[in-house]
Amino acid sequence: MGKKYDLVIVGAGPAGLMAAKVAGENGLQVALLERKANITNIYRVDGGFMAPMNEYTFGHTMTFNPEAKRIGFPVAGFSIRYEGPWNNGYGFDVWSPSGKYRVSFGKREEQRKDPKRNRMAVAFDKGLILKALLEDAQAAGVEVFPATQATGVEKKKDSVVVQTEAGETFEGLFVIAADGVNSRIVRSMGLNKDRKFYATNKAYEWGFEGLDLPHVEGITFVMKAEGMFSVINEAEKGHYHVGTISRNTKYDCKAMLHKFVYEDPFYSRWFKGAKKTYTRSCVVNMFHALKEPFKDNVLFCGDAAWLLEFSNCGAALTGWSAANAVTLAIIDRKINKEGIQSYLDYWDKWFYGPHGEIEFKSVEIGDFLDDSDLDYLISLATEKPLPATLDFYKLFNIIGSTYAELFPRISEERPDVFAKLMTMADQLDEQDEHFAKIGFPNL
Repeated sequence: MGKKYDLVIVGAGPAGLMAAKVAGENGLQVALLERKANITNIYRVDGGFMAPMNEYTFGHTMTFNPEAKRIGFPVAGFSIRYEGPWNNGYGFDVWSPSGKYRVSFGKREEQRKDPKRNRMAVAFDKGLILKALLEDAQAAGVEVFPATQATGVEKKKDSVVVQTEAGETFEGLFVIAADGVNSRIVRSMGLNKDRKFYATNKAYEWGFEGLDLPHVEGITFVMKAEGMFSVINEAEKGHYHVGTISRNTKYDCKAMLHKFVYEDPFYSRWFKGAKKTYTRSCVVNMFHALKEPFKDNVLFCGDAAWLLEFSNCGAALTGWSAANAVTLAIIDRKINKEGIQSYLDYWDKWFYGPHGEIEFKSVEIGDFLDDSDLDYLISLATEKPLPATLDFYKLFNIIGSTYAELFPRISEERPDVFAKLMTMADQLDEQDEHFAKIGFPNL
């Protein structure tokens, strides 16, 4: 048996590193295990660390002070160090297949007059945030074990033992599992068997610099019958994530992205002369969120307990809360569920309670609507900007209410399109079952 710790953390993303930093600074003996050899490198599809500003998401809001080099979480009461480039984000654009129509979320010209108070978000370099958290955790005495793949846990009478691929073991009073959406710890403990499986998501992404975009500060979506494409500005000005995602396991993400970037009659002009900087991909499974992110002295944080992409900010918040809960449990000598109840209460108040029971229906728009239909639908919402938000729950509600008001007009002007929309609505459950069936839940 290896060395014993107060806390063993599996996974060194925003949740795991935040938990390690906080637990270490609280005086706990902590081991941090990460499967990657280079912890701060980003290898899989990632929209970057775009942090919401001037609004509340999951009950929290964020601030950024470039002079002090701090990202603040004023509701939670902590901040994290950030020394790197940053870029304001002001809103969303949703473009039609032909490029003729664009729905805007946010009034950019007005927002730019007072960016600090009116920006929707700030894009940061995620790798540099991970680096700062890692350095702070190590400075607090956390022992870090890169290139260490955790495979499972075993509950002992007074501890939990983490097992690894190499045969090493790490023993702690508690374990925090922050090993991502395809969590090996969640799977090894059998928790996925009781969660609803939605779909297997495939994603593919290229990095670019030097795009020729109409709007460069925010997030751009392009809706086409063959797929949805995203262009997101990065922390360094002039740099972008460009990607596509689908729940159809037969969807060729790479081929579709190539077609969009280099062959599309309208959108390929955005990429003329642009330089490709990286390629990333990933395949992830989407399960219903864990109602209670705890079992056998293992606390689950971030994407390990959520649906898909929890958000970097939400992940960091769960790591912060979980580490403090473990600290109090050890101080109070309650090495059990009662001891970490503050984390379960926090999870239910801010995350599962408001959003955990929401059902996400899978639908491939191209199965029902063609490009001309989408051009028409998007053209209807171009008259005035809609509210800018980085809260996707709010965003979906805004889109839903906007088009609900337009239904009578659609029914009158384009009964054929209205009939397709009704068919799509009627087949949501059927599509949901279809994507679950063709996915790979890997229970």
